[in-house]
Amino acid sequence: MNYSTILLATLPVYLTMMVGAGARRIGWMPREADFGIMNLAVRVLFPCLAFERIVGNPALNNGGQVLLNATLGFVMVAASMGLCYLVTPLIGIKKGEGARTFALCTGLQNYGFVAIPVTEALFGKPLIGVLFTYTLGVELAMWTVGVGLLTGFSKAPWRHAINPPVISILASLVLHYAGVGPHVPEMIHVLLGQLGACAIPLCVILIGGTIMDLIGEERFKLNVAVATSVLRMFLLPFLFIAVGLWMPLSAEMKQVLCVQAAMPAAVFTVVLARHYGGHPATAVLVIVATTVVSIFTAPFAIGLAMKWLAVRQ
Repeated sequence: MNYSTILLATLPVYLTMMVGAGARRIGWMPREADFGIMNLAVRVLFPCLAFERIVGNPALNNGGQVLLNATLGFVMVAASMGLCYLVTPLIGIKKGEGARTFALCTGLQNYGFVAIPVTEALFGKPLIGVLFTYTLGVELAMWTVGVGLLTGFSKAPWRHAINPPVISILASLVLHYAGVGPHVPEMIHVLLGQLGACAIPLCVILIGGTIMDLIGEERFKLNVAVATSVLRMFLLPFLFIAVGLWMPLSAEMKQVLCVQAAMPAAVFTVVLARHYGGHPATAVLVIVATTVVSIFTAPFAIGLAMKWLAVRQ
């Protein structure tokens, strides 16, 4: 797959984010609307998407591989955060000045509504079900290792990992293994497909608005911006590629890793930093810097991963 093909798959996502940023800038999407939009997406639209992409998906018939996918999601995020924390003294970020927040934000890539449309555009709808099994491990890592960095691991709110998206994925997997898929009426498939499809552009637009809110919110620090961009967008992708080369993963999971390797920092990390005693200024800078840089690096990172892992579209 050449660069232009990958660019055409990633560019619409970033353009949609820009629509959200523009809508926020001119006042068409006020901040007061964010909670309602996200609540609708998480509690209604995402469960529909999860059901539609998981139930009856033959790529998920191997329960052992599904468990491996979830385990990999946890280990990859935990390892990425650990590596990022280890290098903080080398880039001049001290404990108490954002070191833990830097590790959390740089180590946690976007695994949701930015990754979903890119993954679907490159590899098709069935792969989203595989991505969701990886998400289970990422969610657990975020609420244990990630928040644990900020609060102390004994105080990490791991129960928050049992949230509506995770419940939706688990419930859909149960229905899948119960053999419900072939018995779902076509009308239900159409309804859930239409509702689930709404979740992706709606949330990407909201992410764009959120990033617009963050731009200029905190003082720019060159060392943090450069370090997070190098780690998240240039070095950590090789960790994902190495795992894909050395572990006995399915072809579908390798495709997921190709996209995950190229993703910027997750926007939700700024919420974690603000709520759990982190350093919001660092979170803001990491999110904005990696998102901007990823516009240019993501197609190259995906292409490199696909080449090295011998992944086909």
